[in-house]
Amino acid sequence: MQRQLSFSNSEDAVSPIIGTVLILAIMVSITGTMLAWGIPQIQESEAYAIYTSAQNNFLNFDADLDQVIVQGEGSSRSSTVSFSAGTFVYRENLDEMRYYYETTNWSSFEIVGVENEAQSFAIIDNKKVIENFDITISYPNGTTWEGESSSHIVSGFPPLVYGSSATYSSTENSTLVGGFFIYGVDSLSYKYSSVSGVYKMRLFNGGILTKEPGGIFYVSSKPIIRSISADNLYESLVLYQTDYNMTTGSKSLTGGNYNFEARNQGGIDSSFEVYSVRMGFSGDSSTALKNYYSTYWGFESETYTISSTQSTAAANMGFEEDIIYNQATAFDFRILERTIHVTFNLR
Repeated sequence: MQRQLSFSNSEDAVSPIIGTVLILAIMVSITGTMLAWGIPQIQESEAYAIYTSAQNNFLNFDADLDQVIVQGEGSSRSSTVSFSAGTFVYRENLDEMRYYYETTNWSSFEIVGVENEAQSFAIIDNKKVIENFDITISYPNGTTWEGESSSHIVSGFPPLVYGSSATYSSTENSTLVGGFFIYGVDSLSYKYSSVSGVYKMRLFNGGILTKEPGGIFYVSSKPIIRSISADNLYESLVLYQTDYNMTTGSKSLTGGNYNFEARNQGGIDSSFEVYSVRMGFSGDSSTALKNYYSTYWGFESETYTISSTQSTAAANMGFEEDIIYNQATAFDFRILERTIHVTFNLR
């Protein structure tokens, strides 16, 4: 008998192989998608959890610092701070803050050029009551300089430094009409670099400024400000200006558990009866502070410049975009300078 070989249809043999390959391809695609999308999401969630944990710790630390700042010289407080990643650094003069005030309502000033290391600035009375000003500049080392404006320019003084202040009066009758303060802002700063980007927090003046990846700085804990008001007008406005003093040990910390000790070493109190207060800021925190004071304290944006027809030298100093608050009645304006000594050790 002759035996005949028979072969099944080739499609029947190939189909299971194709099906298996397709299933494997789908599984690889799904796995790749999960790896490409899921792992970054997990990492971002982990980074945000690390940041929010640190933020909660620094909010508690900020609350303790507030008590030390407002309770007066000699007050102290201990606080515990924990953060698992990132760095915590003391940074001196990270930003610049300038306060200008006016003590009369019959004059109003345009001032440009006041900044750290400046050796000249321009001043003009917009109401054209005062032509020239007598200027007294006080420096933190105790020295003073006295001079007079000429063609709206004040010059010839030693360079301004942080902690300098000035008063100006009319050359005709010696009436005090205003002044300014310039400060370098010390910050206790936290920075955490993650897959999502960089998280930042800065503690100063009893508040916290925060920056999250893709955003700008905003006020997450309000600076210490005291006020008394009636009928939407200030009777008193008090600002705290803090410096931090860390003279011993490291000024930079990495993740860990720490005990902090903060002590109020006092400072200078300045008080004036004023009709307006202008604030100027330089540094990464500028926008956040302008928005905060404009939203909660009645300040408004204002551009300060002096035209070339008034003074070519003053016009060359450019313009400044600051914020200002003014009212028709005088109010008590105070700046309370406080030096806070901070020490820390591992818990």
